[in-house]
Amino acid sequence: MWYNGFMDFKLTVICIWLAIAGAILFPCLNVNAENTLLSPEVFISSDKLLQADTLLIVVKNETNEITGTFGLIKLRFFRDKRDKNWVAITGAAIDKKPGEYKLSINVPGKAIFEKNILVSKRDFPATSLVVTKQLIQKGFTLKNIFTVPDKKSKELAEILKIITAASYVNKPFVYPMFGVKDVGSFGNIRKSKDYTAQHLGVDLDALLNTPVFSVNDGKVVFADNIKNNGNTVAIDHGLGVYSLYLHLNKFNVAEGQTVKLGDIVGLSGDTGYSINPHLHFSIKMRGTSLDPLKFVQVTQGMAN
Repeated sequence: MWYNGFMDFKLTVICIWLAIAGAILFPCLNVNAENTLLSPEVFISSDKLLQADTLLIVVKNETNEITGTFGLIKLRFFRDKRDKNWVAITGAAIDKKPGEYKLSINVPGKAIFEKNILVSKRDFPATSLVVTKQLIQKGFTLKNIFTVPDKKSKELAEILKIITAASYVNKPFVYPMFGVKDVGSFGNIRKSKDYTAQHLGVDLDALLNTPVFSVNDGKVVFADNIKNNGNTVAIDHGLGVYSLYLHLNKFNVAEGQTVKLGDIVGLSGDTGYSINPHLHFSIKMRGTSLDPLKFVQVTQGMAN
């Protein structure tokens, strides 16, 4: 009995020594179950944004539905054209407070993906807000440009608050015209002595009656004339994303109509507050304006 007890004690000492040596020599063997989870394959367009920039998130080769957040914003994912990846499009509002915001992606059975996204202040140039003789002939003055919005502009504002539960799109966005030339940059702060307005779209150079294309699949939710905007088309692309086309000379679509990427929605013009034919193109996402040309460019990452 004494011998057996001594052997048990000896074996216990040896086991303890081996455990200590193993922990020192092979620390990687002491693994937590949580750390064995695989990380999801996540592509993000950038971890540094300026105000009004777009953020594209692609989660690759996953079949189960996934969720995520960007700061306090709930991400809304949709399947890409190949039905292989999950895609979410979000962005930094034009007035978003600069700082770091956590991007968090939850994939069933995988480790949580987290990344800090830095949002920086964007400097917008200031230009003069003028009323030409041509605009005066149209009935515009500096004062009435900033009067209470008319019935149609209020109607459009309410429409843009609606978030359609499903996405109409599954592929990258495209530009609304051939040969895009910026003649009125996004975010310009236009000032007069008493009034200030920010340009929440981009003006694209165009001859009268140049075809204007739908930038992606969607549904026409507005096609009417607004005093300042002129003839205006708004397309719902789902999940809170809208594209807008202003100052059109002619409509080629009607409200309630579904459109495909590249369909002609109208012809360019100079209706409304405009002195030359051009297209004012805007992107709205869940109530905020994003830089539309950067938006189209960033979504090209969906094709990767």
